[in-house]
Amino acid sequence: MSPHIPESRKQLGYPLYAADFDPLNPDFIIVGGGGGSSSTGVPNKISLLDVSRPHDTAEITEIELAKDEDSVTTLAVASSSETSLTAIAGINSSVAEQESGRNNHLRSFRISLPPRRRLAADGGSNQVRDSEKPPALLPTKALAKTALFTSARGPQNDTYQRVLRAVPIQSATEPRVTAIASGLAPENEVISFQPVSNAVTSTVDEISRISLGKTEAADVDIIAVKSVGHVLAYCTDSDVYVQRLPGTKGSKVDAPVRVYQSPSPSPAARQPQPKFRALRFLHPEHILLLQNRPGRTGASLLLLKLSNSTGSGHITLIKHLNSAIKLATGLDTAILRSPSSDDFQAVVAVASQDSSIELLTIDYTPSAGLSTFRPYALLREVVVVHTLTLRRSTAPSGSDKAAYFVLVPPRGSGALQTTISTFTALVVLLLAALLTQAFYEIRGLVPPRLGLANHLPADILDILGGQPTAAPISPALETPVAAVYTSLLQAVLPLTDLLAEIVSPSEAPSTPTPSKVIVIRDTGDDLSAEVHHHDSCVKEKTGWKEKLKSAGLWAEHHGEAVLQGIIFNQLAGVVGDALRN
Repeated sequence: MSPHIPESRKQLGYPLYAADFDPLNPDFIIVGGGGGSSSTGVPNKISLLDVSRPHDTAEITEIELAKDEDSVTTLAVASSSETSLTAIAGINSSVAEQESGRNNHLRSFRISLPPRRRLAADGGSNQVRDSEKPPALLPTKALAKTALFTSARGPQNDTYQRVLRAVPIQSATEPRVTAIASGLAPENEVISFQPVSNAVTSTVDEISRISLGKTEAADVDIIAVKSVGHVLAYCTDSDVYVQRLPGTKGSKVDAPVRVYQSPSPSPAARQPQPKFRALRFLHPEHILLLQNRPGRTGASLLLLKLSNSTGSGHITLIKHLNSAIKLATGLDTAILRSPSSDDFQAVVAVASQDSSIELLTIDYTPSAGLSTFRPYALLREVVVVHTLTLRRSTAPSGSDKAAYFVLVPPRGSGALQTTISTFTALVVLLLAALLTQAFYEIRGLVPPRLGLANHLPADILDILGGQPTAAPISPALETPVAAVYTSLLQAVLPLTDLLAEIVSPSEAPSTPTPSKVIVIRDTGDDLSAEVHHHDSCVKEKTGWKEKLKSAGLWAEHHGEAVLQGIIFNQLAGVVGDALRN
């Protein structure tokens, strides 16, 4: 059962296409979208939302964009402070500007934040609250617009800014290197740069430019790496590439390296190939890939481990997503870190074409690496803001690790997991051995040691093919007369002696003797019994007499009178051998 997750709703007057949290003020999120340059009347806007309250989403401010330009396709926070943030967005210019050979697709805006004051109680706690009466915000300002894509400076075409991704940061002093990728361009590109902004304008310092030709980048991501600078990763439909970005301006940039390629199906199979939809760094050595299977048959998460020595990568873990997700459309992660160690928990969110979001977690420790995925919740028909409650992790006793906040408690150590797995396997093997022993005992194939056959009902024993229960007694035997049941299997008395006793001319005893019933059985090669001789047809009587003759158990001079007390049937398979022996 999915946990209860608080939710809040905020109705906006335009469709949303992009969103990003303020990395230093996570209470704020910017969203953007609109109706484009069509005549539908739907505006193009960027809104700043306050999501600090789990059950209430408030709109702080909005930017109304030009109606003759395209809607917002991508959006990110380039820099942030306590008073304002700088947002960059992908917005195509108007048709008239594109016809003139200029498409300023990269825009930047300065958005003021409402003042927040920290509580002085609790020794300078970091808890915050809204001012009792929020003052008027400074007006939002459009800083700059420019064209970075080569094709955006040529004749009119369908080029647009498909992807925009900024590196996650922990403080305002860290540079937030950003990457963009084009779509539908004559020559697609991936460009990385560092936004540079001040109070009145915004520019970019380009770091690298990668030409893809007709191929489009499905997604890009950047991570900061100590002593290296930054690492850029991007994926196409079937390949994953990595490029190292230098930490100092003007340094040589290495060409991107393909670190993984999806296995191609055999030509005979003629099946479409799975396609990568998105990727995110979990760690400098681990990339999380989102892949859609062909024909809208589902999606999977793949964990790609990079090798520093070989410059390539290999898949170490595959997680098939919920069967309700037929086609994944987006991927994002939130890394919940420990302040005193490298331990972290990654919360993974996968968006589906049916407006649902699946949430999973995966834990990392330097000693054990990344764990397996654990499903957390499946949010269906998501058109609201969901708030996930974090809990404080508990560090092991005697450990110098500080507690940090996670979504679910991390799993135990690798040694503990191995012990649990081994114990579980032993229990399963023991149960399998007991069930096998019990089955063989019921079938009578091994000596009874568990004695389970003595405690099961007869009908269950029959179903399992166990020892047959005794045949029901013939109605002929259910009489007041005491019947003598002679088993030919044990051959206690030869039948000839029994017959001789029956046809003996001796005088009848003074006291009446009980009637005698002889049971004979046959199953083809063997003899058995259950039917009175006088109830058999002529053919059956003749057949039985011939069998008794050949066995030396009856002769013509005995007469048929001695056969009147014999019951014939076809049951067992060993009586004939007993008779012949």
